[in-house]
Amino acid sequence: MVSCGGGLPVQATPDPITGQYIVNGGGGALDNVKALTDAFGKIHPNITWQGLADVGSNAGVNLVVSGETDLGYISRDLTDAEKLAGKVVALPIGASGTAVAVSASNPIKSLTKDQVAKIFTGAITDWKDVGGTPGKIRVLIRESTASTRSAFEAYFFDGKKPAYGPNAVEVTTIDETVKAINSFKESIGMVTMNASTFGNTSIGFLTVDGVAASRDNLNSGKYQVRRPLYFVYSADGAKLKPAIKAFLDFVRGSEGQKILAGL
Repeated sequence: MVSCGGGLPVQATPDPITGQYIVNGGGGALDNVKALTDAFGKIHPNITWQGLADVGSNAGVNLVVSGETDLGYISRDLTDAEKLAGKVVALPIGASGTAVAVSASNPIKSLTKDQVAKIFTGAITDWKDVGGTPGKIRVLIRESTASTRSAFEAYFFDGKKPAYGPNAVEVTTIDETVKAINSFKESIGMVTMNASTFGNTSIGFLTVDGVAASRDNLNSGKYQVRRPLYFVYSADGAKLKPAIKAFLDFVRGSEGQKILAGL
């Protein structure tokens, strides 16, 4: 019996998708991924997202295929080989860009497409030749598999693989590129446009052919050194956890699309 004026406590219904889920991929998509996972987490507060790191787009696909991550994200289109294999499905989540970055103290703020191409191939080697302070230009490039580099080459070299200058230095992450530019003020590099780099006051994004490398220009498509972003997940529906299915439905739905439209 229940005493007068009292009652049994009402227990909250447990969230059926509570748990920890691993999400990893290419850093160019991180801003969009975090905005979406944060919003979904407010609806399902007992979900924990693990990973959310820049392991690269290739790894983002491979980890989904191997089952080591529940959801991947990439900042490029699926390759023909990945499409042919049919192991993953891609869901669009916006666009990212590749900026041409220099030290904030560099007086050069704008270059043409042709000047950028000549600097990276070694045809122009001194800042004075593009109106800057005399001094050797230190060129930084990303590794050949990086989506940052593929977007750069697609625009500045019309999709062809260029012969970079003999003194070009290869770096493997966004952070390494930024640190190198800070250490060597004469540097120029290809950098992913994301919250971290937009907010870093130690570097500057060059205007290219009169178009500023701004977030507004990137989102509108006016800034053309850009690449698509996707979630990637298993093509085998039986392998998708209920939480991942629910999250993908959220991304496709009105709330998810509203978040992406506001980025």
